[in-house]
Amino acid sequence: MVPCVVSAKDNKKKEGKKKVETEVYVMGVSLSFSDSVVYFTEIQHIDGAVIEDKFLPNRHLYSYELKDYMSFEEGMPGRTSFVIFADKRATLAKKELKIKKRLVEQEGKTVRYLGDKFKFTKH
Repeated sequence: MVPCVVSAKDNKKKEGKKKVETEVYVMGVSLSFSDSVVYFTEIQHIDGAVIEDKFLPNRHLYSYELKDYMSFEEGMPGRTSFVIFADKRATLAKKELKIKKRLVEQEGKTVRYLGDKFKFTKH
């Protein structure tokens, strides 16, 4: 049997989460280690999103949303999808360029954009 200890400090940490309703911009990346093409979504604004302690709650749902789109709509199952977010569009654009540069220059990938075919929904 493993004892479980919960201190007042743990509870205080959970209660003190800082929620900030702000502009949130999200973009997604979908890649496969067996494919030389990496797909990027456009940078998208998510209305009414809240950032908690510098993290986007339920961000995994946005990743699954892109993964499902790539599987069922584009016919590309088994891809790894992730999202990147920021509270400023320019900040996210800088992150996008950095990721793109690494994928193209260091890993020899080809980047393609999904364009307006894919839109994230608020979670």
